[in-house]
Amino acid sequence: MPITEVVRVLARAKGLSAGGEAVWVELVYDTDGNFGPDRDAIGFPSFWLRIQGDSYGPFIDEQNAVEAALHSYSARFR
Repeated sequence: MPITEVVRVLARAKGLSAGGEAVWVELVYDTDGNFGPDRDAIGFPSFWLRIQGDSYGPFIDEQNAVEAALHSYSARFR
């Protein structure tokens, strides 16, 4: 993700890496960096998963990101 983006953490959950170690999985949403309301964002705002500082995505919608977190990391957001 470019450094000009604003990233909002929507949820955070404990999960498991492929090697079985505990990791934090964050569901994040990025905008274009204008610091305005999301409805005014330009470009392609999207959902990502952030694990141990690395970003995975983009996902076309929140549901796809949540399903990927559950499937890949056994992470359940509450």
